[in-house]
Amino acid sequence: MSKRFLLRAFFVVALVAGLLPPLFAQTDREVKSKQTDLKREYNDAAEKNQIIRSAAEDKPRATTGRRRLSVTTGYDYTQIKGFALRQFYERIDKAFIRANDLGVFDEEYREDGTFDVPGRQGKGSSQMRKVEVYYVEATPEEQEFYGLEPFEIIEVYVEKLETLPPEDVTAGQEEGGLGLGFDVGISEPIAKGFSLSGTDLLSVLRLADENLYEDILARRSQSPSIPLPERGDWMPGKVGPFIVMTQRELETTTSRFRDFWNTRDTLATAVIPPQYDAAGPLFTGYIPMFYEESNKVRVRNPDRDRQLKITSAVFVGDNADKWEVQTKLPKVLAGKGEPNDKEDIEFAYIGESSYEVRGMLRIDAAEVNMQQIVEVIVNPGRFPADFLIVDASLDRLELRSPARSGFAPNWKVNYTIGNDEIGLPRWSSGISSLNIGFKNQMSVGIVLPMNMVAEDLPSPLAYRNNLYASPGGYNLSFDFTFGFPFSLGGHLTVINDFEKIDAYGRLNVMRHDNFDPAVDVKNYSNDFFHIGTIAQLYYPIMFKDRAINPTVAFRLNLGGAFMQVKRNHLIGIEDIPSGKEGHMFAVEDIGKMMTLGKEQDIVDVYIRMSFINLSSTNRYGMGIQYFGGRMMADAFLELTDWLRVEAKYSFLLREQEIWETESSYFLITPRLRIGLPSIFN
Repeated sequence: MSKRFLLRAFFVVALVAGLLPPLFAQTDREVKSKQTDLKREYNDAAEKNQIIRSAAEDKPRATTGRRRLSVTTGYDYTQIKGFALRQFYERIDKAFIRANDLGVFDEEYREDGTFDVPGRQGKGSSQMRKVEVYYVEATPEEQEFYGLEPFEIIEVYVEKLETLPPEDVTAGQEEGGLGLGFDVGISEPIAKGFSLSGTDLLSVLRLADENLYEDILARRSQSPSIPLPERGDWMPGKVGPFIVMTQRELETTTSRFRDFWNTRDTLATAVIPPQYDAAGPLFTGYIPMFYEESNKVRVRNPDRDRQLKITSAVFVGDNADKWEVQTKLPKVLAGKGEPNDKEDIEFAYIGESSYEVRGMLRIDAAEVNMQQIVEVIVNPGRFPADFLIVDASLDRLELRSPARSGFAPNWKVNYTIGNDEIGLPRWSSGISSLNIGFKNQMSVGIVLPMNMVAEDLPSPLAYRNNLYASPGGYNLSFDFTFGFPFSLGGHLTVINDFEKIDAYGRLNVMRHDNFDPAVDVKNYSNDFFHIGTIAQLYYPIMFKDRAINPTVAFRLNLGGAFMQVKRNHLIGIEDIPSGKEGHMFAVEDIGKMMTLGKEQDIVDVYIRMSFINLSSTNRYGMGIQYFGGRMMADAFLELTDWLRVEAKYSFLLREQEIWETESSYFLITPRLRIGLPSIFN
């Protein structure tokens, strides 16, 4: 073999060895980039699908952190907060492994450490990169109304770094080839996200580690806060106002439309607020505490290995100036288990309220970044409750025993004139009723006989012809919910017929003295009318701009209704012996009233929309409704906490029927709400 040939062969081998690595490196980078992009897209899609599925099926309501008996739409992001957890990595890792075994995650969750990878040489590794905890802070109103804990976790998010071993890609020596092999495996760590939320969160954590949930929550005040994540569809977006569908909210919001609003006397039952365990590092008793039964908080050092200095204790919140801390601080606590590992912090309420008052005591140990807020309550169960509320206007008189009354709480008795539910206010329907009811949810009563005229008032206030009258009957109203979406409201009035009843003293009847059978279909001489039946059913929907204490609220009733009008006759001497409409009369029937039969049935949709502004100095509201070709608009303005002005205007959108005495009605009335004995305080 010549020397020149050997030099050429060496040159070719050197050239190949020099050029091939850059070529393979370029291919390596392309593969690496594509794999990283695919992994990122897969992780994002899997995570979003998991979170959206959990949110759609059983996501806790963000304003409370728990799933209630019914739900609202939308989320109040102002109450969601997060913190980075730097403890319990091993315990959290085992809990997520348990969740993986239960099939919670779409992608495999691997425990920290190494693991075998089929088809690859060597082992892969997994390492926890970070843990983020997102929780919701319940408002004082939610804590009071629903007995919620102050803080509740809604998501635990874990991010893992996974590294796979490189692939052993060795090309065999092909015919005519050079027989060279190259390793082109990828070994860059890839971040993967896993989330526990919804019903999976509490059930899995407590299944894997009974105390883990409480221990995570206890680290809330000691861990650094973090902003809400930017991980795509982390939660369903807040779209529009809240839809009110819990019984409590439906009841309270309904009351805001119908009644003078007094939270405590009308709705807040006189009960001691519920107790629950404190989830904090310093105070481990029960919250909310009861003062005057207890006026001190005993704090403890949770650490055995070092002393703890309580640097400050102050009341926070809107009524912080009504409280004072009487213990001199700072105080140094010995290690846990030693004689001086605890200290009492005494406080006092310096306000003048006789109602329950909630205070928020914040205890700080600044040197170790430890903090806890403890709730206390003044005067639990003590209140100067009204025993009676008088609600009066021109078309109603109501006596109500409020929720805090010691006698028949939440029950009421009222007398009403007219039927607003069909657009006939005050005397326009000829119906007056006496009812007994519970809250605003249900009432039953009787229809009283009525014969009313208002000859001296100008039209349309006048009810001149008085073709309506009422012999008596019964009625039923309800407005309640079983939880979203099962809500229902309705009204039923059934009125008896006149069966030769003595005529009312001021009864007005129609005159048709020139009746001509060839022209007129019916002879209405000496006739009058009454509403025989009202049946109404609707679905109530309420919208408000805030979950608790809204500034504005809307109510929408969608449904249908039925009304039957009956024709009656005042028996006169001209009806004997010929009778009328198939009814025969005797001499002794003269001067009595008789129902001849139905005049007309009306079946139509029922729609009512109403609005109330609760943020203005003088609250006001308005509404409009439709049924049976008649519109009714109404409005009110509150002048003081015991006086408002109400107005109603009803008018026809069609031709007036024979049984309709006026095409429009207008009513304006003052409305008083007087509480006894508070009116004298």
